[in-house]
Amino acid sequence: MKRVIFILSFFFSLQVFSQEKPNSWTAFLFNYTHQFPFADLEERFGDNSSIGTILIKKTNKNWIFGVDGAYLFGHKIKNNDLFDNIGTENGEIINQDGLFANILTYQRGFSTFLLSGRAFVFDENNKHSIYVTGGIGYMNHKIHIQIQEDIIPQLNDEYKKGYDRLSGGISVKLNLNYIHFSKKNNVKFFSGVELLKGWTKELRPYFFDEKQYSSPDLRNDILFGIKAGIIIPISKKTSSEYHYF
Repeated sequence: MKRVIFILSFFFSLQVFSQEKPNSWTAFLFNYTHQFPFADLEERFGDNSSIGTILIKKTNKNWIFGVDGAYLFGHKIKNNDLFDNIGTENGEIINQDGLFANILTYQRGFSTFLLSGRAFVFDENNKHSIYVTGGIGYMNHKIHIQIQEDIIPQLNDEYKKGYDRLSGGISVKLNLNYIHFSKKNNVKFFSGVELLKGWTKELRPYFFDEKQYSSPDLRNDILFGIKAGIIIPISKKTSSEYHYF
């Protein structure tokens, strides 16, 4: 997968320095997405956010190709009893100095996809359009355990792996976005929705809190997101008139 992404990224880099055909363009899209989990993912996390970027190329035939990467983060963890087996009767964790420790848990993850799709341009003069893309890639997620200025032997870097629920696997993605380009103030932005479906697996063999081995079955991880972002063109039409979209 990394080799495929490298080859495609290299291809896009070459396009930056090559001559674009009329009505084709290459750009970076930077976006923020608010995501809502469903299926197995909903049992572990609440809604979250992601920030990402897309290197995308549109051909003069309105075909789209791209590479998408995003970092996922959130603070709503539903495993409230995660540390009960190493805590006191009141649920407190004791550090090596015999004091109550301060432990925070967050959701963390990332995704990367190879994309292709189609642009639907309704007004060639304004270059506003709707584009639909789909892709295949990889997604992972985990419970990030953050210890605040404490030394907790039962939660060192190695033992954390028995609690973090790290999962990852092959995923697919569907995007529906609207692109806007303003001639008056040169503002370029996009907004839309996305749907991610992951066939992930538990990547830790054993759960310390449940005192059992993790399931070998595939998880059904689904995310629905609402996104918005800005567009940074890195190529221009090869005529005296410039167009981005």
